[in-house]
Amino acid sequence: MTKRAERIVIYGAGGLGREILHMLRLIHSGDESVILGFVDDGVPAGTVVNGLEVIGGMSCLSSMSEPYSVVLGMAEPGVKRKIHRELAKDPMISFPNIIHPASCVSDCAALGEGVVIAARCEVSVDVRIRDCAFLNVGTLVGHDVGIGAYSSIMSMTVVSGNVNIGEGCMIGVHSAIRPGVRIGSNCVIDMGSIVLRDIPDGAAVFGNPARRVS
Repeated sequence: MTKRAERIVIYGAGGLGREILHMLRLIHSGDESVILGFVDDGVPAGTVVNGLEVIGGMSCLSSMSEPYSVVLGMAEPGVKRKIHRELAKDPMISFPNIIHPASCVSDCAALGEGVVIAARCEVSVDVRIRDCAFLNVGTLVGHDVGIGAYSSIMSMTVVSGNVNIGEGCMIGVHSAIRPGVRIGSNCVIDMGSIVLRDIPDGAAVFGNPARRVS
């Protein structure tokens, strides 16, 4: 669900943006008028994507005459960070949390703004998810986990209890993180990795057990 019913723009008309459109249509069934269109700097204005028009690039947002919300439809942490920080300067723009109806998020979890949680995710008690983080389909998050701003956790990943994930991390499909592990900021955990030890800032790891590759 979103924080409230509002006028919504999806930033990014690629794969994740189209998946977010599907989520919004489920959430706002019978009232798609709240979904204003896609914004995409690489797709010509007027292009129709999955039945929704691209209204322009970032520059078109300055012409909005009423407050509206933006959902970031991309997973790459650095891109999310750049766009969110630029758009957050505009007092007309808010960033709603989008949670698929088929996911379960504890009432004791704390979410920042602009968080996107896809279908069949489970978020346990006392989890802290910072701004613009993304959980893809089937992600399981244990108790007392911290997930940093702009991080993206891909499908079917298991984040065990008491794990802390820093800002701007990308965690690949079917990864698993051992209880109590700390992952620094701007890390890349490649798909299928089993993380048993702490990972320092900026590291890229892969394997079972995960080992640093850069």
